Amino acid sequence: MIKLVASDLDGTLLNGKLSIPDDFFDVLNRMKKQGITMVAASGRDFNGATQFFGDKANELIFICDNGANIYNRGVLVETHNLDRKKIHNILKVLDNIHGADPMLCGTHGTYISQKSSPAFIKKMSNHYSPVVFVDNLYDIDDDIFKISVYDPTGDIRSNTFNPLIDMLGSSATIHISSEVWVDIMDKTANKGIALKQVQQQLNIGYDETMAFGDFYNDEPLLKQAKYAFVMENGKEDLKKKYPYKAKSNNDSGVTKAIREWIFHEK
Repeated sequence: MIKLVASDLDGTLLNGKLSIPDDFFDVLNRMKKQGITMVAASGRDFNGATQFFGDKANELIFICDNGANIYNRGVLVETHNLDRKKIHNILKVLDNIHGADPMLCGTHGTYISQKSSPAFIKKMSNHYSPVVFVDNLYDIDDDIFKISVYDPTGDIRSNTFNPLIDMLGSSATIHISSEVWVDIMDKTANKGIALKQVQQQLNIGYDETMAFGDFYNDEPLLKQAKYAFVMENGKEDLKKKYPYKAKSNNDSGVTKAIREWIFHEK
């Protein structure tokens, strides 16, 4: 029996217009009546993730910042910060990567350099959380739990991801989270580790968990669920690795799969 459903947001639960499926709240209410927990797992921060759910957000558990933070009914219950020395080492690598603009995500703000590229500054002007512009990213006095790197060069793997892997190895969690973003967290943080913590807190097992994702940063989440669904619009290599498939995010794939597998609707 499925007792927990965990879903990525962008490219998975959210459609291309950044809207949840029309039937999501109906599905959520039915899940609640059956005692099934809904987890939203996103690379977004808490403000960015909760904005789609209105006052229903308090009925969900949120795994945010690709697993660096866990919120239960609106309360932060777990956080994993990067140490300052590692942050500085990461910034030194990024200083030498052409076309890579970092954003530091902290407890009291989201920080970018005033020396960032004009394209990045323009993009961040519409960011879902307030941005703080600073003269020097090395001088930030805040607890930093994630560094997101914007790389629009078209070759994010070789340009940004691989140099970071070469430098950090397994000492940090590094994910390509979209075609233009790489996320860096502490090695104790990813969506799968966070989901395991939620499972343990609720006494819910791997065999009782359903998960949905579309991109590489979702793979730890998928590994933590017996019923691991890759979206029709997901990465082809992920679809080959996991047996369950969901319809496209533009076709309400998550709620359709829940209706079929939990409510037994055809």
